[in-house]
Amino acid sequence: DAKDILVCQPSARSIVFRDNLKRAVKAVDNLEDNDAVDDNDSVGSDYDQDDLVRSSRNIRASIRGSIRRSGLTRQESIRHLEDVVDSITKGINDLANSMVPELSDIDNVSGRDIELEGFHVTNVKPLPRLELNANDSVFEPLLESGASGEIASEWTEAEKEVFLILKNQKACVKTIKNSGTDWNDFLEKFQTSLIKEERVSHFPSQHDDIPPHGEIFPFNSFVTSTSLLPELGQKMRCYGQLPAYSIGLVFALPQYSSSGKDTEDEVARRTKTWSWPPGYFAKTEFNVERGRLINGREEALVPLSKIREYNHEYVYKEDHWIAGKLIKGGFNVVPYNEIFLRVGGCSRIVGQKDCASGEERVDEKGTGRSFDRGVGLPVALFVRTNKISDLMALFRIRARISNVFSDKHIQGIPLLLISNEIGVRVFTDSLQQQFLKLVAHKVNPFQNPMLKPLTTVDGYKESSIRQKMEELIQLEKNILHSLTYKECARIAGGFGVTDDSLAFILKHAMIHDQNTNKSHKVQDVVIEGLTFAVRSGDYYTARQLLILYTFVASHSEGYEVGSLGSAATYSDTTLLKIRDRENLSLSLPLPSPPPPLDTDRLRRATNSNGLLAVIGAAQILKAMKDGSARSRTDESCEAIEEWIEYGEKSMAFRVDSWYDQLVAQGDSHIATAKDSNFLAFVSSKAIENRKSFAHKLRQAAPKDNFYDVRFLRVINDILDNMHSPCLRLELLQYVLSLDNRYSVTLVRRSIELAATCMSISA
Repeated sequence: DAKDILVCQPSARSIVFRDNLKRAVKAVDNLEDNDAVDDNDSVGSDYDQDDLVRSSRNIRASIRGSIRRSGLTRQESIRHLEDVVDSITKGINDLANSMVPELSDIDNVSGRDIELEGFHVTNVKPLPRLELNANDSVFEPLLESGASGEIASEWTEAEKEVFLILKNQKACVKTIKNSGTDWNDFLEKFQTSLIKEERVSHFPSQHDDIPPHGEIFPFNSFVTSTSLLPELGQKMRCYGQLPAYSIGLVFALPQYSSSGKDTEDEVARRTKTWSWPPGYFAKTEFNVERGRLINGREEALVPLSKIREYNHEYVYKEDHWIAGKLIKGGFNVVPYNEIFLRVGGCSRIVGQKDCASGEERVDEKGTGRSFDRGVGLPVALFVRTNKISDLMALFRIRARISNVFSDKHIQGIPLLLISNEIGVRVFTDSLQQQFLKLVAHKVNPFQNPMLKPLTTVDGYKESSIRQKMEELIQLEKNILHSLTYKECARIAGGFGVTDDSLAFILKHAMIHDQNTNKSHKVQDVVIEGLTFAVRSGDYYTARQLLILYTFVASHSEGYEVGSLGSAATYSDTTLLKIRDRENLSLSLPLPSPPPPLDTDRLRRATNSNGLLAVIGAAQILKAMKDGSARSRTDESCEAIEEWIEYGEKSMAFRVDSWYDQLVAQGDSHIATAKDSNFLAFVSSKAIENRKSFAHKLRQAAPKDNFYDVRFLRVINDILDNMHSPCLRLELLQYVLSLDNRYSVTLVRRSIELAATCMSISA
């Protein structure tokens, strides 16, 4: 029958002298063989019970030889052999217990297959998947918001206003491609004029950019292609195919009274706000030359009033005008029209007031929207499906736009669903809360798929990192108060939220702990967030969680996180570089680690280098805080010094150690850069390396060093001198409570992140 497998944590001595335990176990296996008594076996020397490191063959021969000389019958010999086996088993148990203390409560070690797994991870066990996949699941409640075509009383003023202008065809929409730099390029145009000075002087055009000027027009204005949808967006599809163009913007058009001297069509003609009917592809990027239309595009123009007539017919009549032709029976889905519209210039306006300043902005007075100076910032954002993946993308776009334009211009901007099949739906605050609760409990978290391959710890683009930081979701206070701590943490770790939002969550969890004395809710919240960061494979949200946890834990009186810049990318390894150890306490405060986090389960659930670095940093801080690093350092020093003592006496011992180390590297998958160097063991190089390692490790031995940055500095110095480490790396992994996957590079990343956390708590 197969033996039970005994998995246990290693000790430093079992790492350094791992071969002894393995040989002892093999000896017992052979002693318990049914053919142990064999008259044909050669006779060896008498059995020496204290000699537990002999090979199994010699031990077996010694026992049999002793039994032969005793003159016992075969039955008596078997019984005597059992007694001897029991005696040796006890000796092996004692040996195992001294090497691996966790075995002390096991009655029969030899009856088990021993696996010194401890910090050795060979198979990653991913976390179980949640119920919903974002790409295949939809948020049904959104379909009911505004389904009647009438304004709901619970909507905000901004939501009511944008619903009305879409119903009355007083707004244009623009969809932008999800991938590539399309969003970057478009949003940048609001900030920077793209027209060169020589072009303005020699070939002026009504379509040239107009730079920001004054408080009324704080943004650059420029022309871009948009579409004027039928009433509430029915029947007409937006530009671009799904899923590539899933998110868009809504721009309100200027208001013109019937008593004014100019009609909308006249102003549009004068300002060259061109418009083409559905099905006509103007391709303005190729057919505008020095401000004039070419290749027949001017002849195809129709006024805005005519566009609205067509739109009305698409919704309420059977026959449709498409590209200048009457189509009997019409279409179920009408192609988009094109309006060449100037956007930007003024701020976002709601209720004839500037959202940022609160100042009055009236179109007819020249202080609001206009075709010649721009219709301002978008008044709403919309998504074209109610897929969970697209709705989360909508949240991220809102966060990004808020970063570009500043929150004061965008706060409270309506979020909509616009579909040619169902029209307009309003994604209200209460629906957003329902959506986030659903996401926190049932949806497998995910990063922006366009950014994920460009933002790994091993290779990234600065522009992609910047975009990722811009897309961190701002959880408003009403949402923060409607979700539980763990729900907020799941969204933070799985999808990414701003530093302020996350700090707010952690701070209130800590206040809860302080009020209840014995609670550890803040640690639970962080672990929940890290769990969802592992689920989404997001190194940056995991890093943000650990850094802000340290910050909040060490600043109980306040938590102004702005000094960190972005916690997800913040780094400060200054404390590792101070060389004057004697005066360190005088030059800088000696911060202590935050309360420990239990990340063992998470470490075994991922192979991501970035996530392993974050979890490794948490594990190092825990080992410093709970004192395990100190005990393991002492133990490692003693074990390596014992090896040095034996190694200096015998080259054969060193060669055996080299072989055992080589086997261990393969068996345990230790993350070394190369195999152990045989010549280093034949010569004295291995002894010198391990002496230096033990000496530097001893520098961390003073009792008070293990609880502050001086311990990290010693480890960092050791890493600086590691070129081809094997046993030294494995012992370092043991001291720091890291597993076999932590290479020198990965250990260094973990140390640097731990030092960054310590610098924050100073």
